[in-house]
Amino acid sequence: MKKYIALLGVGLGGLFWTQCSPPDDDYINWSTIELEVKNALKIENKENYIVGDTLFFALNFSRYLPEEGQSTDLDVYETSGVNKFTYGFGMLKYSSFSDSYQSVSIDEKYLLSEKGSVNYAGQVFTILNSDTNMYESRIGIILVEEGEYQLDFSYLTLYSDYNPDKPSIGIEHIITEDQPLVLNFTVSK
Repeated sequence: MKKYIALLGVGLGGLFWTQCSPPDDDYINWSTIELEVKNALKIENKENYIVGDTLFFALNFSRYLPEEGQSTDLDVYETSGVNKFTYGFGMLKYSSFSDSYQSVSIDEKYLLSEKGSVNYAGQVFTILNSDTNMYESRIGIILVEEGEYQLDFSYLTLYSDYNPDKPSIGIEHIITEDQPLVLNFTVSK
């Protein structure tokens, strides 16, 4: 009798599990389209800054991007249904204690966004400008402390916001020009 009850419990549990869990394909859209954009990052660079200066960088790319194996460009906005993409950057400051560069957080009051937006975690949001059909961001960092710094974009990939009804899009940033993804600079008084 115990064996019968155990089998009945397993059978009903399995039936309950499969009926209460919707099929993944109908529940969440897990597909991601991977694209590339070339030389979209521009850093308005100097090697030496004075406390109070602002370092600017911009990342702009077209909403129409080439897709591998296709003869026409993909309309990123129509495909994803989102008007913004997220990317990140790192700010590092040299520490004599560790003899290395260490990550530093930037208070939001020292971050400017002329185009797009940015938050304290170093997340930048490029926003679609429908007049130009470009995703745009131009961000400034007000430099308030002396020291040796690195601005790090070495893991620069853009991600679309989540939309359950459309595929996600990931865009890898490719550098073909002689442009570093890690910028070294000094801030002095």
